[in-house]
Amino acid sequence: MNPAVTVNKVLEEIDQLDIDDRNYIHQILSCRLIETERSRIAKRALEAEENYSQGHVRSGSVRDLFNELND
Repeated sequence: MNPAVTVNKVLEEIDQLDIDDRNYIHQILSCRLIETERSRIAKRALEAEENYSQGHVRSGSVRDLFNELND
């Protein structure tokens, strides 16, 4: 992001728009945020699958985890 552009400046510009345009911006931002979160989750799932396939995961109970952490 350009350092000259701040969140406050963006919000001030949005405040100048009519309500329909603000709603449209809201819809676009909501969709983009959802898509970004989906991408983040998908990336994390791929990392988890890779760790599992490489044997970098363990299974056990919570007690097992605490015992291992305390060793």
